Amino acid sequence: MKIVVIINPVAGANKHRAQLGKLITRLRSTGIEVETRITEVAGHAQEIAAQAAKSAQKVLAVGGDGTICEIANGLADTDIPLIVWPTGTENLFARSLGFRSNADSAFDCLTRGRVTPFDVGVANRRSFLTIVGVGFDAEAVHRLVRSRKGHITHLSYINPIWRTFWEYRFPSLKVAINGDTYWQGRGLVFIGNMSRYSLGLRVVRDARPDDGLLDLCILPCTNQAQLIGHSLRTLLHRHIEHPGVIYQKLTHIRVESTFNIPVELDGEAAGYLPLDISIRPAAIRVQLPPNAPNVYNR
Repeated sequence: MKIVVIINPVAGANKHRAQLGKLITRLRSTGIEVETRITEVAGHAQEIAAQAAKSAQKVLAVGGDGTICEIANGLADTDIPLIVWPTGTENLFARSLGFRSNADSAFDCLTRGRVTPFDVGVANRRSFLTIVGVGFDAEAVHRLVRSRKGHITHLSYINPIWRTFWEYRFPSLKVAINGDTYWQGRGLVFIGNMSRYSLGLRVVRDARPDDGLLDLCILPCTNQAQLIGHSLRTLLHRHIEHPGVIYQKLTHIRVESTFNIPVELDGEAAGYLPLDISIRPAAIRVQLPPNAPNVYNR
């Protein structure tokens, strides 16, 4: 058996070097062939993964959510399972599934984990695994990218979020389904494939990565006071029931605006509206840890 390990050195992988070395040594001692590849530029992880799918039996992704998504896209529509060694800041995908940055845990997953199919979302031809955010949160992510220098931590988000909180004006958005206007107004729009979001928040609370559907959550919002209210209710898992909030499961969505509104995919800056979003059911295979939690409503 051959395993390809794809490493993003920017996403904090250096501090995991010793544990990764321990894992690779242990795998090779059992007769498993291990090939390591280092990503160099954005998009390189997807290219390496597509190449690995032709010769390897498994791929171990070492990086954050952006790297994981690239690799998943490279493995899409193949039978090669994805395993994750999280090194990013949020690690939304990995934390939802119980992946750990530990040699023993990764070895158990690679040798005894169970393979399960996962849906993949597509936004303007770009894949995502967890969530799409339009508006306020995406603006904070874009601000972070503009000021980013190397690996980021949770502290890196403080200034972008603080500035966005006071400066964002909640411009009008339009959500369309099957060509017809479904909702129009000022607010926040989230489309999710999995429920977990930044800081463990479950904005798309009922999202499942195995149902062939996307979860749409619209939070009408015109000012900072309403934003705080939505945030508190989300922390309490009560935001969906609040009057005016829209929550719907579907397969295709279009979000647009006459304003220049930013978008984020899986915590990564992803341009601006308009946005056409769809779902690819069971597009990838993920090899989960033996003791993986219930991933569908975490």
